[in-house]
Amino acid sequence: MKAQNTLTFIISRNYGHPISLSLPVWRVYLGGLLLVLVLAGMFLMSALFLGTYPRLLMLERERDELKSERDALREQALSANQKNFDLKEERIVLAAKAAQSRQGRARPERSEDAQASEYLPPIQITSIKTRVDRKTVEVVFRIASQGDPIRNRGGFLIAVFENTDVQPTRFATSPTVEVNAEGFPATYKTGVRFPRVRSAVTYRRKVRRKSQEEYFTHVTLYLFSLRGGLLVKDRFELERGLFTRASASRASAADLYSQS
Repeated sequence: MKAQNTLTFIISRNYGHPISLSLPVWRVYLGGLLLVLVLAGMFLMSALFLGTYPRLLMLERERDELKSERDALREQALSANQKNFDLKEERIVLAAKAAQSRQGRARPERSEDAQASEYLPPIQITSIKTRVDRKTVEVVFRIASQGDPIRNRGGFLIAVFENTDVQPTRFATSPTVEVNAEGFPATYKTGVRFPRVRSAVTYRRKVRRKSQEEYFTHVTLYLFSLRGGLLVKDRFELERGLFTRASASRASAADLYSQS
C-alpha cells in the first residue's frame, strides 16, 4: 500500500508505548461521509418531530372531544330507546282502551300491564330456570313462537343480571354490553343472534360471580328484532336461596377437605 494513500493516527499516552492506527484514505472518507449522513438524518428526524408535535397534540384533543360527544350521543340513544319502549307500551294500552270503548261492552277494570299484554309479539319467553354455583350464575329459558308468524324472523337476545340491594344497582350482562342507569342495553347488535323460532328453542346465559358472597336479585331478558326493535322485555326475580345454598355447599366442601 502506498504511503500517500494511507492515513496514520498516533495516540500518545503518559506511559507505555503510543498506539498507532493506519487506515486507507478511502475508508476514512467513507466513514466521515457515513457519520455526516447519520447526523443529518438525526437532525432531520428531530426537525420533523418538532414540526409535527403540535399537530399531534391537537389531534389528541380532537380525539378526546369526539369521545365526549360519542358518550353523550350514546347516553341520548339509551334514553331514547327506553322512552320508545315506554311509548310503545302506552300506545298499546290506549289502543286497547279505544277498542274496548268502541265495542261498548262493560269489562272489569284491569291494570295497564294486563292491557299491554294484549299485544302479541311474534315470540315469547315461556319458562326460565336459574342455576348457581360458586363461580357463575346461569339462566336457562325457552323461547316459543306466537302471534303473527310473518314477523318472526329471529333477532338478538341479551340477559341483564341486576342486584337492586346495592346502590347504585349493579349490572352484569351476557353477552357483555354497556347499559344505562336503568339497565337498558346500549346496542342490540352485541346480543346473541338467534334465528327464526319455528316452534320453541332453549337458550342459556351465564355471568361470572366476582366472589362467593356476590348475588343477583333479578334478571331481565331482552329480545330485539333484526332491526333493533324491542320485541320482548321480561324481568324475573331470582331466588336468594340459590346463592345461599351455593355458598353453603362450598363451605361444607372446604370443611370436609380440612378434616380429611
